[in-house]
Amino acid sequence: MDADKEGSKEGSGYSHYRSSLECGGQETANADYYPDKLLINKNINKNKLSHLQKILLMTDGTVTELLEHLSREPIVIEKLYQAIINNHDEVPASHAHGVYQNEGPVLIRKIILKGKHTDKNYIYAESTILIDRLPECFRNELIDSKTPIGKLWSKHKLETYKTDFSAESENSNVEISGYLSVPVDSELLSRTYSVYSCGEKSMIITEKFSSSLFVGLLSTAAG
Repeated sequence: MDADKEGSKEGSGYSHYRSSLECGGQETANADYYPDKLLINKNINKNKLSHLQKILLMTDGTVTELLEHLSREPIVIEKLYQAIINNHDEVPASHAHGVYQNEGPVLIRKIILKGKHTDKNYIYAESTILIDRLPECFRNELIDSKTPIGKLWSKHKLETYKTDFSAESENSNVEISGYLSVPVDSELLSRTYSVYSCGEKSMIITEKFSSSLFVGLLSTAAG
């Protein structure tokens, strides 16, 4: 529970690097620029993260597409909760710093990214979406359909950019354990980031996944 425009890949690291040179920019002198864009909480032992876990925490592409490659099945969403609110006091605590009272109504969503064929739950995600900053056609389909956000970005050719990445480790509570089919208090990895569309912040998204789940996915992908 993802910026890369799925069609043209403008959100990819390579595309940003290429575009900066074509627009007169210079290559950064810091070879660790892309790894350093992720703020990793001190409660994560970076040395124990697998290569795949690092990719999932750092990617500025769509997580949906990445999951489809790793799981070898289409990814769909299950909506757990969705509401348009005007009282910003109801915004999730991890998103409150990026949303202000005068920014209009927000759409709060809680969803699961799951396998279409296996019905396996991969990622739990919470989104705070500034709906007035999105095109009406995109907004309507986001609310009414069960299409993952990444696929809607591609379908509507909506230019997006992800930034302000932060990652942390936490123990799963009863609610999240049920969604991800893991024991209570098992380790979760999560990341929170902002999405900009047409130059304005349009979403704040938090994605959570079991640390043990992706160890299995890594061995499956390599097999």
